[in-house]
Amino acid sequence: MSNSAQIDVVRRFYGAKGDLDVIRSVVAEDARWDIAEGFPNGGVHQGLDRIIGDFFPFLADFEEFRCVGDAFFEDGDHVIVLGRYLGTTTGGKAVSSRFAHVFTVRAGKISQLRQTSDTLPIARALDR
Repeated sequence: MSNSAQIDVVRRFYGAKGDLDVIRSVVAEDARWDIAEGFPNGGVHQGLDRIIGDFFPFLADFEEFRCVGDAFFEDGDHVIVLGRYLGTTTGGKAVSSRFAHVFTVRAGKISQLRQTSDTLPIARALDR
């Protein structure tokens, strides 16, 4: 798989905006999500069904929530993205928070995400 194709997979993931059909099409069944503690539903989630069932429900706290990739870097089967989470909570509070994502892409699907982010703006917007 070419490097640009790997970045395209990650861009499709970001473009999903919570659409589970798109997420299922770009994330491997045995994927591993390692999400920073302090982020909503943070921790390690193993397997696509657990990622969808245990991690993504935090989106219900938002009217809108997007991942905006500002810079994409490739290294072998890894795609590193520096970007921002942007959104509005169901309570009407705007949020912007920086992140770094390290994806592993194999056989055309995301097999791992290691995430770190500035969790304080999100916690404040959610009154946590």
